[in-house]
Formats: sequence, C-alpha cells, structure tokens
Amino acid sequence: MTSRSTFPACLAALLLVFALIPARAQDEAPEPAASHGSGINRAVSYSQALLSDRFLPGLPDFDGASGYQTRAQKIVSDLFSEGESDVSDLVQVLVANNRQVLDHMIVNLATQTIYECNVNGEKLNENHVSSGRSGYDTPLGEYKVVNQAKKAYSQKYESWMLHWMGLTSDGGYGMHGLEGSSYERLLGGVASHGCIRLSREYAKDLYGRIKIGTPVYIVNDPELDLPPYREISEEAALSIVLDVVNPCDPWEVF
Repeated sequence: MTSRSTFPACLAALLLVFALIPARAQDEAPEPAASHGSGINRAVSYSQALLSDRFLPGLPDFDGASGYQTRAQKIVSDLFSEGESDVSDLVQVLVANNRQVLDHMIVNLATQTIYECNVNGEKLNENHVSSGRSGYDTPLGEYKVVNQAKKAYSQKYESWMLHWMGLTSDGGYGMHGLEGSSYERLLGGVASHGCIRLSREYAKDLYGRIKIGTPVYIVNDPELDLPPYREISEEAALSIVLDVVNPCDPWEVF
C-alpha cells in the first residue's frame, strides 16, 4: 500500500499533469467559459459511457488500464481529455451526476430481476421479471429503449402488450406488461417468448419515467451484487477525480 509520505509526490505529479495540458491554438476562438460550460453540461447529461465489466461480465471493449472504468471514472476521463482540468469543477460534475435519477437498466436472467440504476451503477429499485422460457431464450447484450407504446399488439403471438418499451427496432424484444393478472404469478421465473415481462403496475410506472435511448443491459450473472444508492460526498468524488487524472492511492492521500 502507498505510504502517507507519498502525498507530496502525488500532489506534485497532479500539478505537473495540469501544467502539461496544452493551451488552445492561437487561431481557435478564445471562448474558455463557453467551452467549459458545454463540457459540464455534456457530463451532467452523459448517458453513453459503458458500465464497469464488474457489472456486465462478458461484454467486450471496456476501457481503462485495469480492464474497465466505472461510468463516474469515464465521465472524468472524457472531460479531462477534452481539457476540463479544474478539479473542483470535475468534483461538482460527479456530485451532480450521482443524483437519484434513472440512468440505465440491468436485467439479470440468473435471478429474473430488473434493476434501475443511477449513473454510478448503484441500484435505485428492483423488481421481478419473466424472461424467455426454453426455446425462446432472451438474448444477452447491450440494448437501448428504441420505441414506446402504451398498448402494442403482437401478431406473432396474438396478444396485447401493455406499456411496451421496445429494445429492438424490429419489435422482436422489449419490456412490457400483459392484459390480465394471471401471468404475474410467474414473475421471478422464465415464462415469456423472449421479452422481459413486468407486472402491470411496474410496467406502467416505468413507462412514465424511462426515456428513448435509455441503456438496458441483459446479463446472466448469479453473483451480481449491485450496491444500493447512496449520496456521494465531495471527498469521495475528489478521490475519483484524482484517481483518474493522477493515478496513485487517493485514500492514502486523504
């Protein structure tokens, strides 16, 4: 473990990193305030960064020297690479992004559970689901909500789907409730033709809060253990920022 005597070295390295950030070219429009603000706005609305592979085993192309980056780390890394070098502003970006706001969904087939998560991968809510039964397996992967309809009809299976949230443009897979209540007894076990079945009450609630473009990750991990939501302190956010811009042991620094 890094000793506390490394604090001056870490701080010096951090100052050196900031000193080496290239200045804007002379022929660029000198609008640092506007550029900085746009970077902060991009971060606060950030929704495209990949999740840590700790939560999504088996999905490829994760960044980071250790094999992955959390979404919080990726926000800081992206902004830092774009020239956002003010530590206090980066800290505030993370604090703003850690609100109790739905950012993405994780469906774990191993436990037939759906999780609502915030930008840091913390769970805000969870509910039982029914995914595809044998022969109609729900495919693993990374999806986004591509369309919505309060009521949609499946010609293939001759049934009405309530509060449809499509995951594929061809209508093959999505999340939804069904008419009647008998199917809800099967939630928590496989039962569908491949879609993610939700209770009628939860489907209606989620439909009103989810947005087109919301990421939905379907995994199969019996050991998945998502941390519960908690507000992030400025000290914790600062440790994340320093860990990205100046890799050393942030907990030893503080």
